[in-house]
Amino acid sequence: MEITILGTGTPLPSNDRCGGAQLITSGDDAIVIDMGWGAARRLIASGFPLARVNAIFFTHMHSDHITDLPDLMIMRWTMGATQPLVIYGPEGTRQMADGFHSALQADIGYRFAHHGEKLSREGIAYEVHEVPATKEARHIADVGGISVSSFEVDHWPVAPAFGFKVEAGGKTAVFSGDTKKVQSLVDAARGADVLVSEAVNAGFMMDRVNLLRSRGDERTAGILVEAIDYHVQPHEVAEMARDAGVKRVIITHLLPPIANDDGLEARFIEGMSEIYGGPIEVARDLQKFVV
Repeated sequence: MEITILGTGTPLPSNDRCGGAQLITSGDDAIVIDMGWGAARRLIASGFPLARVNAIFFTHMHSDHITDLPDLMIMRWTMGATQPLVIYGPEGTRQMADGFHSALQADIGYRFAHHGEKLSREGIAYEVHEVPATKEARHIADVGGISVSSFEVDHWPVAPAFGFKVEAGGKTAVFSGDTKKVQSLVDAARGADVLVSEAVNAGFMMDRVNLLRSRGDERTAGILVEAIDYHVQPHEVAEMARDAGVKRVIITHLLPPIANDDGLEARFIEGMSEIYGGPIEVARDLQKFVV
């Protein structure tokens, strides 16, 4: 199994980090988890053929995890997709997908008028599977040799929100989605080869908050303070990884987003290795990890 981290960012602007997304491949099989802003472009840069992306799984309906879905729909189609895009996610996924597809109707019509049956009618179609929320990891799909299970995490008031357990080639990778520290993630990740987890560094966030307050921007400062409340902090990721006995941790969805800088990344996860003894890596956009 290979994981390509397409986007490591958040809703906050970043020159280096696009919205959340991951590509998971095993042999000829592939899935994508989330498709945040800029992630479709990252998928192109990864070198993976867009027409081979036939299944996408969404953790939740926050904008930084969904807004490149229409780009993916159009680009995989115009690059030769001949199968509908199969979309999995929590309640709200159908409304999201229908809305994006509806917004593309004029474009789709123009392309058929121009290119006719050179474009596959099935390739621009899609089907949605809204998945029930369960605390325990529950199998929801097989995509070739890739097995996917979902489990509910705690990103309140965003509910339901999912993490995913992905198994392929005898390996297991668990993706946290956006969450607080939660037992369901520990249970799903027990013995996993890798935990791919989001993280918020509260100290880094408060540096931004204090800067905003010094400029009189209390409104934005307050929003950033509140954002800390429903994300997991690095030391909590380390605690969950330790308790689950995972073999490796990859940190993504960095809040606040930081530059691609070894020193800043080391500071972001400072203290984690004192809690969890395995390897810890801070991902950058387009970084590949072999599991």
